Amino acid sequence: MMDALEPWGRQTLRRHTEKNIPGSPERALSRSVIEDTQNNLWLIERIANKQLVPRAAIACNLKTLHDSGLEHILLYQQIEEGTYVADIMGLPWQLSPYYKSDPLPRPEFVYDEERGEALADFLCSLRKHAKGKQLEQGEGHLDLLGYAKTLVKTISDHEPKVFERIEPVCKRLFPVMETFSALPTAFCHGDFHPLNVLWRGKNVGAVIDWEFSGMRPEIYDVANMIGCVAFENPDGLNSGLIPKFLKVLRDKTDIGDDSYAILPFFIPALRFAWLSEWLRKKDWEMLSMELNFMKILLDRI
Repeated sequence: MMDALEPWGRQTLRRHTEKNIPGSPERALSRSVIEDTQNNLWLIERIANKQLVPRAAIACNLKTLHDSGLEHILLYQQIEEGTYVADIMGLPWQLSPYYKSDPLPRPEFVYDEERGEALADFLCSLRKHAKGKQLEQGEGHLDLLGYAKTLVKTISDHEPKVFERIEPVCKRLFPVMETFSALPTAFCHGDFHPLNVLWRGKNVGAVIDWEFSGMRPEIYDVANMIGCVAFENPDGLNSGLIPKFLKVLRDKTDIGDDSYAILPFFIPALRFAWLSEWLRKKDWEMLSMELNFMKILLDRI
């Protein structure tokens, strides 16, 4: 049987089933940690055929960003020049370094200004090194308003009690969401939040899960990060990580005033994706929390 690491010119020493693998397990069909004979640890992932094109695009983008000077990214390994997916016994696999990280203390990290600054610094660097680069658009154009309207129509048809709670939110958000397409765009991570960061102390060690990366409204990653942190504790909107995060971004980037003006609406608008996730999993407790959170965000505007 072929050695799992053979396509990358390496030999397997052992598999590590005891190691925690960060990031969403749903973004690959299977994942495992392998140590090679040089004592390097690798994350090997089996991907679906439909992921071949977008995953290859992500790998190319990460190399472009790395070559430009962006730090804290884990590069997919090449089989040969420009090829990032290996065929092992007829199945597609990718290989990237395994990064040993420190746990994120939840929920107290919400009040940690140092982490807020570290997160902002990474976005500043991403914005700097992506500007002017030819980057692939792996997932294609994202129509956030169209996505939300389709989701709400499904909710209306199948979950009338949920629709009663989401309808007032839609009446406030949808008119503003019409303006999102006019915002300046930038290359974004697409799912940037503290759990997609591998931490070294309070510093960013590596940023993972780039599956939703691409050109988005420039405020996209900012809004997603704030929403995910505030969902842990809405009081975090007023002190700690989030205010420090925003201050550093304002000081160090040229994100426009129009984007910041729309941010209070963009944060709850992005929560439609989480709402969809709880519906898909039929997690009614989290769904109710999400609806409450969206109302809190709108009330604070």
